[in-house]
Amino acid sequence: MSEDKGSFGSTDLNKEESIMFGFSKSKEKNSENKRKIEKLYEKYNRLMYVVVYNILKNHEDSEDVVIESWEKIIRHLDKIGEIDCQEIKSFIVIITERTAIDFYRKRKKRDNIRILTDEYEMSSYFVTKDKALDNIELHQIMENIPKKYSEVLILYYVNGFSGKEIADLLGIKEAAVMARLSRGRKHLRKELENND
Repeated sequence: MSEDKGSFGSTDLNKEESIMFGFSKSKEKNSENKRKIEKLYEKYNRLMYVVVYNILKNHEDSEDVVIESWEKIIRHLDKIGEIDCQEIKSFIVIITERTAIDFYRKRKKRDNIRILTDEYEMSSYFVTKDKALDNIELHQIMENIPKKYSEVLILYYVNGFSGKEIADLLGIKEAAVMARLSRGRKHLRKELENND
């Protein structure tokens, strides 16, 4: 595996390093801990970037995830003894991988919702006009409903997802999905009545 020599591989104090050492200066008063953070950074930062980049394939997101990983590592600094050993390397790689995977899942979920919203806007269900709506397109009404309710309504009625599937997609409980569906229907009825 080749290491990326991007901004995380440079020797100049760049934005990310400034953030890291700014973080360590503000959070860590103990000079021993500061030295430990600096040594960890010098030893593992490039490796962390490569691990994250191999998962995300995006430079900016990879930098953000590396910084988030450092924040987690620093919170567990007391668990780090010897810096140059396989246990610490494994610890750092695991935290970094998990953080990147969590980021990837959130990004994928966000991208899926964006795709579903685009599909909703192009869907024949919302482009066609209904007699009861007096030539008002349903998607205009949906825009007046709070987003957390309209998203669930769209996923359930337009895309045909079950309550459980919506819960998994949005990262909420199925009971919350059912409550949002109920409240969303109330909002929809209210909007329909207002447009009569």
